[in-house]
Amino acid sequence: MRIRKHINHNISLGSELYVTEIIGTVDIYGLVTTLSLSIYTILSYFLASSDARHSEIDLPNQAAFFDRLAAAVTDLPIPLGYALSEGNVFTHDGFYFLSYCLPIALPVFLAAWLFRRLSDFNGPIPKAVTDRLFIWPVVFTIACLPSFPVMTQDIWFSALWGGEILQRLNPYYVPFTLAQAAAFPFDEVPAMMTYGPLWAVISAGVMALSGGNVWLTGLLFKLVLAVAWIGGLTIVRQIGRTHDEATAAAGIVAFGWLPVGHIYTAGEGHNDMAMVVFMMLWLMRLPSGDRAGPLALAASAACKYTSAVLVSVDLLYRFRKSGRTPLKSRILDYILRGMPAAAFFLAVLFLFYRSPTFFDGVRGMSGWQWLQPVDVVRVAERLLGMDLAPLRWLVRSAFAGFALWTLSMLYRRPTTENTWRAATAVMAAVVFSVATHLWPWFMLWILALAALVPSWWFSRWIFCVAALAPFSLAPFWRYEKGFDPFYTKTLPALPLYLGATLLMVWMLDRKERAAVAVWAASLPKRLRILHPRRS
Repeated sequence: MRIRKHINHNISLGSELYVTEIIGTVDIYGLVTTLSLSIYTILSYFLASSDARHSEIDLPNQAAFFDRLAAAVTDLPIPLGYALSEGNVFTHDGFYFLSYCLPIALPVFLAAWLFRRLSDFNGPIPKAVTDRLFIWPVVFTIACLPSFPVMTQDIWFSALWGGEILQRLNPYYVPFTLAQAAAFPFDEVPAMMTYGPLWAVISAGVMALSGGNVWLTGLLFKLVLAVAWIGGLTIVRQIGRTHDEATAAAGIVAFGWLPVGHIYTAGEGHNDMAMVVFMMLWLMRLPSGDRAGPLALAASAACKYTSAVLVSVDLLYRFRKSGRTPLKSRILDYILRGMPAAAFFLAVLFLFYRSPTFFDGVRGMSGWQWLQPVDVVRVAERLLGMDLAPLRWLVRSAFAGFALWTLSMLYRRPTTENTWRAATAVMAAVVFSVATHLWPWFMLWILALAALVPSWWFSRWIFCVAALAPFSLAPFWRYEKGFDPFYTKTLPALPLYLGATLLMVWMLDRKERAAVAVWAASLPKRLRILHPRRS
């Protein structure tokens, strides 16, 4: 009996040391990532000031903002005012790109390495490790809150449209004016609102609280989105734990440790997480079959319309879960379940809808074209001097076909995991096939869903695209004017998707790498290279 107690004590002690070692590694990675993102936050002001003065784009309002900021800090002991104005050191493009990319590159590497280590991990993941993996992304978001938008000025779109609502103007029909835009570090042409009506209501609320103050407006928008991002991460952890701790831990790393979620949400104030958090809430409530799930999906689509396509997943799952209930009863039950959601969406929509020109702002973006998988084919066309239109259509249709295949698998086996996969593939088809352009923050639409099935190869590929996407944006924003769009908008797609595919292969776990090695070894035989047919 004493020997057994001694053995059990040693096993318990060893487990505690083991968990402590893992948490220590996570903390080191977290500290390095926090430091990198904090450096990015500081550099963001100097990079944005350089954009206003030395890029190919004319940004007079942003330049005026930094002139005012430089004047406000000119009496400080350190020459910040001079560094933000005529003394800005980021005049050389190479220095600019290094300063933008390096603070992001290190967190990307650490997230990929951590994801790979979790894939190769033998044994169960302790709950304490998952909780520690969750805490650090919250710290990353806080570190990015004070940063200034570097690559885009989209946060001020929301501010201007929200301000119009307070002035009793309808932003879906009346564009903001240049005079209104001059109050912010914002230099886009007047435009009508492109976001959903629920985000219009939120924007008006933020502007009512901020009173139009630039600093307070930016902070409030970022706080709203940071709360949405943390809520999305919480749902990833909660859903992942319904499978096991390892799934939850890998999902947290996939969604929470990449810089794309922090620099574009808390850092630059893109509103995509408002859509995503409601989308994740729908997915969490879907198995229960209550009315809260459709209501959350309606709220998601009312922020940004693209998540409305997930009605297909909702419909298939609920219909198959109804068992052998008569078809008429299933249709009636589904309609009754969705009525509050439809009523909510229409109520918010008709706060602003007056005519079909309501959607003109969205339609105006249909001509944009960059950073899509099909652009890899366009690169090949440019290099070879050939028209590869059938291949372009094949690439676009591949994602749609894959989405249909996952929906068919969901119909055959309506499990929660098949639901997560189908939702991921459907949204990926929207991002990579339906949309004509890809902003890096669009990856948040599918990254949160992919984090629910982190061991799936397609989820890992999405992770890798999201990891590399921020680097592809830099040449486009710096050289939007004055350069051939092929080099700034089309060519960057090649290293993005090729690099993501290679990174995905590197991240495979032991069993998957062994399977790939066996397949590669058998490939010559399959192609009859080693054993040609004799006549």
